[in-house]
Amino acid sequence: PGNFSSQSPGYSPVPTQLSVGDAISYGWSKFSANAGVWIGFMIVALVIQGVINLIFGGFNTDGDFTLWRAIGTIVSAIVGYLIQAAYVRGALHEIDGNKPAFGSFFQFTNVAAVIIAGVLVGLATVIGFVLLIIPGLIVMFLTWWTLPFVIDKNQDAITAIKSSIQAISSNVGTLLLLALAVVGLNIVGALLCGLGLFVSVPVTLIASTYAYRVTIGGPVAP
Repeated sequence: PGNFSSQSPGYSPVPTQLSVGDAISYGWSKFSANAGVWIGFMIVALVIQGVINLIFGGFNTDGDFTLWRAIGTIVSAIVGYLIQAAYVRGALHEIDGNKPAFGSFFQFTNVAAVIIAGVLVGLATVIGFVLLIIPGLIVMFLTWWTLPFVIDKNQDAITAIKSSIQAISSNVGTLLLLALAVVGLNIVGALLCGLGLFVSVPVTLIASTYAYRVTIGGPVAP
């Protein structure tokens, strides 16, 4: 995993092996140096999703509002996929050494691929959970890096899913430990009245994106 054959100017000595500790500490370092922007983006994202839920969910389920709720579910899902993509774009900026400003989170153009990837992964995960939960967890794990491949490598949805499965399968042991650490940190963040998520979500997102770059042999900024 992480077979780097060369080094790009302006980047740190490239790690040849992924470490969970290095990934988490890298995520903390990048977040703490740009915490205001990350927290600000999270607040705006929560407000947008809250407004959509209020608009489409603020009615009774009786009568004509059933269709309205169905439309709301679709709109909410699409916006959710785009917000996820914006988080990944921000993390990729950090890995590239370009401290993201607020607008940097939206610097991706392959919107259709993002939405299609989100739908496909979501459907596969739901089917997996229906099949006694464990298959759903496996799907979530193996498709973890679908959006980074879509946004970073401009891959279509199917190719990105295949790339994620291949990359994660190349280093299952370490990445499983990282996934458990990510889940654990976000549970702790949620227990702190939810406020801890404003730290744990960006830290773990940057950490997982760092792991993605190390695993595929991409450049990592200091």
